[in-house]
Amino acid sequence: MDIFFFQLVIIFIPGIIWERMDSQYGREHPKEPWDVIRRSFIFGLASYGILFGISWCLSWHFGDLGLKLPQIKKEESFLDTNVFKEILFASLVSLVCSVLWLYITNYKLITRFLQWVGATKRYGDEDIWEFMFNSRRAEVEYVNIRDFDKKLAYTGWVEAFSESEKQREIVLRDVIVYDFDSRVIMETERVYLARKADNIDIEFPYKATGIEGKSNGK
Repeated sequence: MDIFFFQLVIIFIPGIIWERMDSQYGREHPKEPWDVIRRSFIFGLASYGILFGISWCLSWHFGDLGLKLPQIKKEESFLDTNVFKEILFASLVSLVCSVLWLYITNYKLITRFLQWVGATKRYGDEDIWEFMFNSRRAEVEYVNIRDFDKKLAYTGWVEAFSESEKQREIVLRDVIVYDFDSRVIMETERVYLARKADNIDIEFPYKATGIEGKSNGK
């Protein structure tokens, strides 16, 4: 690898950290290499921008902190002790910002704010599955899932969920399994279910005086 591009990769370690956190735990999962590079570049710039913003604010009280942009030169090495220090600080900033970013994106805080001020009624680009189970609303904590192929119904508390292009996955705890005649088939601590996106029916039997009380006491 050319030394110039190797140094650029090192400089954008903060962006890579942020991008990996967002890809692993966030809503978006980029597949094309160009998307990964673009996101790493944007997140890296944001990390350094926030770092220098913090440095500028602190300089009012503590004087010049010595943070400066590196002089990038194609034919020369531009990494020195000060640059590595800035990369370390920016990496810490990106780690903190990536967690905050996950809260913002996973819980749709921007969308909720726009709905609150009446600017939009849309939920965003994600489907209702993702929107509902990322919500903290009490009614999505306890569900009934009907399996029409096996003639079974699963009732329990949502512990984890995920989705892929082919299927939806969900883990329930404190599960009671019924047949379609409402007879109890079994009770179990946990059940893992995987169904195609077009073959899953979920009911939310939420009651403020019943399910909510159990949820608060679990």
